[in-house]
Amino acid sequence: MKKKFNSSNDPDAPRFHGWSSLLAFFTGVGSLATLIVQLGFVGQVTPTIHLITLGLAVLFTFEQVLALPDILKRSKKAQRKLWLLVVAVITLALMVVLAVAGWIDGHDHKLSLLAHATVQTIIFVTLFLRGLRHQARLTAVTLRPGWLLMGSFGSVVIVGTLLLKMPLAVTEGNTLTWLDSLFTSTSAVCVTGLVVHNTAEFFTPTGQMILLVLIQFGGLGIMTITFFMAAVLFQGMSLHDRFLLGEMIAEKRLAHVGETLRFILLFTFVTEAIGAIAIYFCLPEDRPTAERIYQSIFHSISAFCNAGFSTLPNGLADEWVKDHGTLQVVITLLAIAGGLGSLVVYDTLHYLRSRIARLFSREVRRPRLRVHTRIVWFMSALLLFGGWPLLYFTEFVIFDGNQNAGPWMTALFKSGAARTSGFNSVDMGEVSNLSIHILAFLMFVGGSPGGTAGGLRTTVVAMAAIYLWNMLRGTGQIVLFHRRLPAEVGPRALGVIVLGIGWLFVNFAILRQIQPENIPDSKLFFELVSAFGTVGLSLNLTPELTSAAKVLILINMFVGRIGLLTLIITVMPLGKKRKLAHPQEDILLV
Repeated sequence: MKKKFNSSNDPDAPRFHGWSSLLAFFTGVGSLATLIVQLGFVGQVTPTIHLITLGLAVLFTFEQVLALPDILKRSKKAQRKLWLLVVAVITLALMVVLAVAGWIDGHDHKLSLLAHATVQTIIFVTLFLRGLRHQARLTAVTLRPGWLLMGSFGSVVIVGTLLLKMPLAVTEGNTLTWLDSLFTSTSAVCVTGLVVHNTAEFFTPTGQMILLVLIQFGGLGIMTITFFMAAVLFQGMSLHDRFLLGEMIAEKRLAHVGETLRFILLFTFVTEAIGAIAIYFCLPEDRPTAERIYQSIFHSISAFCNAGFSTLPNGLADEWVKDHGTLQVVITLLAIAGGLGSLVVYDTLHYLRSRIARLFSREVRRPRLRVHTRIVWFMSALLLFGGWPLLYFTEFVIFDGNQNAGPWMTALFKSGAARTSGFNSVDMGEVSNLSIHILAFLMFVGGSPGGTAGGLRTTVVAMAAIYLWNMLRGTGQIVLFHRRLPAEVGPRALGVIVLGIGWLFVNFAILRQIQPENIPDSKLFFELVSAFGTVGLSLNLTPELTSAAKVLILINMFVGRIGLLTLIITVMPLGKKRKLAHPQEDILLV
């Protein structure tokens, strides 16, 4: 009797023979390889690629047909997996139509390329999603959440580096070195925005789409998407999976991890869709509709993920969109929405819904915002509207700075961009020295936990400041909004700030040694803080960095994205509890 293979604990899951699973694996890999060769190396549909794609569609359908009898024997829940067969039949039918019509490169280049790429993508994605049942094997391994987080981001960075090295990812006549490819991929995955080459002029539409996918994966997190697909398409998540994912998405309530996960993806895609529509109507109408749609989608995703990448030659300072204040407002709102954190948005929406329901019925329980939500909203408003007049004063009162859509709009946009969105509406190389220091502070603070922004986080700065204030007043515990916070929150927040300052101090000392001395310290420090805060603002220094400096900057981008505290806790060995209590003795501090 042949041994059957099943990677799932679900009794309703269809049983696949070993050779059938092997066939599915090679079909998926073959589809991905064909897609990469077609879009990254050839750039057209040759007869060979057409035949290979047709063969892959046949194998894909054949493998699904073999599983049909086993699926039909099982429960109605298992029979829902017939969608795999439906997808396979549709892809095969499409390829047969293309073959009969002789629709290869000579018929219609763009449509043929799109049709074949669609078939290859469907085959790969479908088989990849089916393979997500194996994610339980990975997460069952005893690992700290930090290792899984770093491994997932690192894997996407490596894949992005390889994809950006494809010949058709860059414009004709340009060459992307391995280091620059790694730097750009890290910047996209870590949603930073620092670039060594102009995104609009150096990368082709293929290269720009690779960057956009890396930004989306980096903003959401590859493990977030993986767990979501596993939970929706298959048997859900184990308790161990919930714990790991809860650590990654800043959700401590294990029972709410699945609900929070669904909300994160729904909120992300809905907000990005609304943002793209708003940006489309903000763009000038003197260019083709297709280009406006493309620019809208790219900038909406880049803004929400706080990436700062732009497909305009001069970013938002480009002549095509210059002096369009409405566009800058939309970009700022998208960046703020992404940087708030899913927990804050979810809690706020729940609060507003309950308040509205209470207007019609007093039986509805009186809603209350979490302390975390209130702190995030307060700190976000304080930093945004506090930095606004300061930047206006330093740029347009004591210094005659460049403006875009008026001085007040320029100052507001800079204040918002420094909160890790990283877009520029003016030439950053001409910013005043005082503004550089204000922007560096805003970048260092960054966004909020659970969001797409980086930096120390708003809650860390708030808790550290309150803890110090209480220490000076001799108050023991932290009480906010009639709620007592855990005793370890204050020291932990203060520790994060001390670690962050120490990290920047050491890295700046190294950066100063490996970068030529003709570059001012302020530019170097600004670049370092921008990388660590995953902001992406630059005083036009990034292309001038030496190879060693680029390596140091990309390390800071990676550390800033996963969190310095997460890195330290992950790599440090666990401490052992002392069984004996030693005598206490005091020391002098002042």
